[in-house]
Amino acid sequence: MTDDKARVGRGRTQFLLLALLFIGPLAAAWMLYFGHQGWKPRGSTNHGVLIQPPVPLPGARIADSGPDGSDWDLHGRWTMLYLDGGSCGERCLRALDLSARIRLALGRRMVRVQRVYVAEGPGALPDLPESQADLMIASGSRPDLAPLLAALPADLPRDGSEILLVDPLGNLMMRFPLDADPRGMLEDIRKLLRLSRIG
Repeated sequence: MTDDKARVGRGRTQFLLLALLFIGPLAAAWMLYFGHQGWKPRGSTNHGVLIQPPVPLPGARIADSGPDGSDWDLHGRWTMLYLDGGSCGERCLRALDLSARIRLALGRRMVRVQRVYVAEGPGALPDLPESQADLMIASGSRPDLAPLLAALPADLPRDGSEILLVDPLGNLMMRFPLDADPRGMLEDIRKLLRLSRIG
């Protein structure tokens, strides 16, 4: 009889230990999450400005504007799009250099991203340094760019103060002010490339 009681006692102890092993972490997590201290994981944050809802841009192919004379399209790849008046002064060069460094920092994923510069002002396209060899450039006065420029939101700065991000479906979805932290821009683009199966 004593042995039976001892066995039952050991069985109860083992059951309680197993229950504590499985239920304990759940109870601790529940108390941390809903307790009065309010410990909750930080929500996800974007460093760029999210455009809500995204703005669909037309997918017209722009001929002979690539670095090697090839054509380009805003559909099919992620695009860092930069617009300015066309003279490409100091701020423009800084923006183009920033986009080149961000793209390079993406490592093996950089092939999924293209850089496009649209010079909206009159006159010839500026001469740019060799570090911009992968940049695709087009004059905003081209007739085939008219639908693209017309589709951009009216409140979008056209003074070269932002770099725009277009997804592979042609949706304008984010804008990055030039004075923002470049590491934040890189983090946002890395996250999008990691989560996206397109482009």
